[in-house]
Amino acid sequence: MKYFSSTIFQGIILGWVASVLIFVSVVFVGMWGQITEFNVVWDLRVGLFLTAVTMTTRILSFIACFMMPAILAGMLVLNKILALNGSGAMINLLVEASVTRGPLCTLKACFISGKTRILAIVIASVLVWQYTVSLADLYLHITAIGRSQQLPGLMVPSARSLDIAKNCSYDHFGTCSVYLRGMTNPGKALKIYRNASDTLQIWNNDDGIYLLQTSPAFTSYAYSGSGILLKPSCEPISRICNLKARYGAMTNYSCPESLWYASGNTQVILSDANITSEIRDLNTGTIIALNPLHAIITVRYDFERTSKYDSEFVREFHGAQSILLHCQILTSIVEYVVTLGSLKSLPLGNLTNSQQFAFGVASTQGEMLHRAVDDVEYVAHNTGNSTLFANAFAQQWGAQAAIAGFSSGAVEANGKGSGEEYGYVLEVVKEQTVAPLSAVLIYVIIITFPLFIFSCVCLFSLQNNTNWILEFISTPQRLLYQALFKEHHNDDACSKSLSDQAMRIKEIECDVKLEEGHLKLMTKI
Repeated sequence: MKYFSSTIFQGIILGWVASVLIFVSVVFVGMWGQITEFNVVWDLRVGLFLTAVTMTTRILSFIACFMMPAILAGMLVLNKILALNGSGAMINLLVEASVTRGPLCTLKACFISGKTRILAIVIASVLVWQYTVSLADLYLHITAIGRSQQLPGLMVPSARSLDIAKNCSYDHFGTCSVYLRGMTNPGKALKIYRNASDTLQIWNNDDGIYLLQTSPAFTSYAYSGSGILLKPSCEPISRICNLKARYGAMTNYSCPESLWYASGNTQVILSDANITSEIRDLNTGTIIALNPLHAIITVRYDFERTSKYDSEFVREFHGAQSILLHCQILTSIVEYVVTLGSLKSLPLGNLTNSQQFAFGVASTQGEMLHRAVDDVEYVAHNTGNSTLFANAFAQQWGAQAAIAGFSSGAVEANGKGSGEEYGYVLEVVKEQTVAPLSAVLIYVIIITFPLFIFSCVCLFSLQNNTNWILEFISTPQRLLYQALFKEHHNDDACSKSLSDQAMRIKEIECDVKLEEGHLKLMTKI
């Protein structure tokens, strides 16, 4: 128990326990982290990581205070100092530095002459190490950042195949997407057109435009299903088809045979949207709908006097202007996987002939066609460029209007399958801490190597027969002054700082020695 009550022995134990624990922690944390592009990544929330760093810094700084007597005792052995002698003020500064470790008193102690200067420098070294560890801690706090990584979780199977009507009729007025008076479900078509449907969504991608089921209600890492892929395109053909203005709000055009893909006949004006890729089979009484779908579309706008239009826009007699477009839409059925907002698809085949016919009918529906025309009008007036306008119209008409009209009656969101082919993967969000490798290495080096060196110095105190000197230095301030001064009063301000008390010391020569197992203090005024 005698050894355990010694501040020197306590410092040795604390120093080596801290050194071993720090070494083990560094190895564990290093194995736990991953080094990527000069950064270290841990699967830990940044707040918890920085809290652990702060606690480590504070604990090591606190342990360094208890190690001080053992470090000083080790330095006495290394420098063969068997006794301290000098003025009371000199020893007072040394004691103040060892007990308080204040920057000012430690700096003063470093300039003391005699053997006490070596001990003062050791105290200063520990103090500098404490401040350096705090700076490394601060640097790590500044540079470390938190991020979230999205990872796949549980797979949930579900029936996510689009159910497309298979037995659409070949009647332009009664196919599966329209009745005699228009769309089967205008409200549903408008929601899909505005991409606000609860069951279906329009997805713009680099390789085309998709009609998919809406994403799952759960936050998903990935989800899969089947959908329809559209590849629309348009080009201005007013000059090719000799678009001309007639009296009133009328125009004439006569397109070459190459633009009438099905019949090969030259046509004069019909309606605003004319499908040219349908062939009527007289033997069966059905219609063969080609894929891609081809159409000639007339678009009419009011004339904007402040805009400049190219020659594909034709001015009409009544003041409006028209443009003639040749458009086509290539359709196919695909299966898709959406992973973290990125869509990939594989082809499954084409729409059936009746489905393709129904799609063509839906693309000419006046309600949706006119909405598409209105939504891209600003492109015509702002640019006056027929090519840019044709590209914008292709996306709006082919993707939004045609598929919205088709989906209002021919497409259901969920198929009737078993749900084993498609489904969605739940998302798991993992919090991570990312810190620069340089900041981590600086902090690790600063907290490990100096602490190991101080712990090694402490071991030399075990063979020191002058440990009583350090026991004296680590004595609390009030007991020290009671030893230095024979007179001690309640109002002598001994509870004030040692710097103030040092001003009351004149010239006191002190010899601290051990005689017959007792501390003997010799003073000479």
